[in-house]
Amino acid sequence: MKVSSRRSFFRYMALLGLVTFSAVPLYAKAQKDKVKYQELPHDAQHCSTCNYFLPKEKQCILVEGSINPNGWCSLYFKKV
Repeated sequence: MKVSSRRSFFRYMALLGLVTFSAVPLYAKAQKDKVKYQELPHDAQHCSTCNYFLPKEKQCILVEGSINPNGWCSLYFKKV
């Protein structure tokens, strides 16, 4: 009987850990000033050609706030 209750306890704790882990964001977005965000492009690099830019939302996966499609930051990574 004790083995069964011990297994139940560990299953419950594992499930509780998964639920807690899934409810907590894994990362926070960076502030614009920390990544040198600017409203103007940097040479041919601009947010609309960046892998992290979400055009419909005008948001970035990595940078907080509204993002100008013609903007640029130091996290720029060209879409493939």
